[in-house]
Amino acid sequence: MTASFVSTILLFLSVCSVFTATAGNRPKQASRREYYVSMRGDDSADGSERRPWLTIQHAASKVGPGATVHVAPGIYVGPIRTEAVGKANARIIFVSDKKFGAKIAGTTDEPIWLNSGSFVDIQGFDIAGRGYIGIENDGSFVRIIGNHVHDLQVQCEPNGGAGIDNADYHASDNDVIGNTVEHIDGARECAQRVHGIYQSNPRGHIWNNVTAFSGGCGIHLWHAASNVTIANNLSFSNQFGICVGAGDAPGGIRNNETLVANNIVVRNFKYGIFETGSNGDQNRFVNNLVFGNSGGDFQLQHQAIATGTIKADPQSVFVNWKPDGDGDYHLKAGSPAIAMGTSAGAPPDDYEGISRQAKRTYDIGPFAAP
Repeated sequence: MTASFVSTILLFLSVCSVFTATAGNRPKQASRREYYVSMRGDDSADGSERRPWLTIQHAASKVGPGATVHVAPGIYVGPIRTEAVGKANARIIFVSDKKFGAKIAGTTDEPIWLNSGSFVDIQGFDIAGRGYIGIENDGSFVRIIGNHVHDLQVQCEPNGGAGIDNADYHASDNDVIGNTVEHIDGARECAQRVHGIYQSNPRGHIWNNVTAFSGGCGIHLWHAASNVTIANNLSFSNQFGICVGAGDAPGGIRNNETLVANNIVVRNFKYGIFETGSNGDQNRFVNNLVFGNSGGDFQLQHQAIATGTIKADPQSVFVNWKPDGDGDYHLKAGSPAIAMGTSAGAPPDDYEGISRQAKRTYDIGPFAAP
């Protein structure tokens, strides 16, 4: 099922354009330095294209602001730890040169990739295997873009697990853009604590992602999350679709001024869009398409009102709707999601790098209509 899921949802990906999706205005970038990692490399080499390094972790220990680390196709054994720190105008980029060609295989119960540096991009990797988190980020101003995180073998950790986790309560301004996160689950006794995308800190953007088959929430805001934008995602066949709240450590936080807009949230096993824990009264739920979420399409606090909501059977929305992940989730001609979104909080491009701003109207969901 996983191979089919990837081949149908991701068939038309444009790698380079997906990587250009960013939050806000990008500072003028310094000139970049290029380094290389390959399964045929050697960590005693110089990291050049002709003499690449062997491991991503070694590369991270050698590079500084303005570096791009190109990772060739192959299977790289995790866990991986990266601590390199970039700058606003000189980010550090780790990129799989072939989309999903660099595969990171988890072999322990630890996070498969743990990044602690700020101003870092992680782009285009395939991450699967043993580990309770696929990508854990503890830095600020980090962008996790265009990865496929799937089929994690999550043990029953006290804190649950996640496909992608912006985990540090004291960090901020992290973006999760254009990823597919699916089959993130745990044993029955801990499944509801295992989520697709998990955001523990304030601000940042969760844009254009596809989340499916998570034991808990497809997208979950918690801990110190507040003022986060969740826009143009597709969430289906999870226990919950999108969960908004704050609670537990560090304590005393209310999730407020979060925007949930232009998402498609259908056929989840409990609530579709769900406020839980501590929330303020200024969260907004705008122009979302919902349908068939078994516990109810919305469960909101403080008498919050969802505006511009569309309720439509996914059969009328997608080219080929299938709840098992084997469908084609592009918008079909005449879809009720076309031109029914809002520009508020919308990403500049769609999942495949197609400009949303070139059209006068905005579509709902991760894929813009042709």
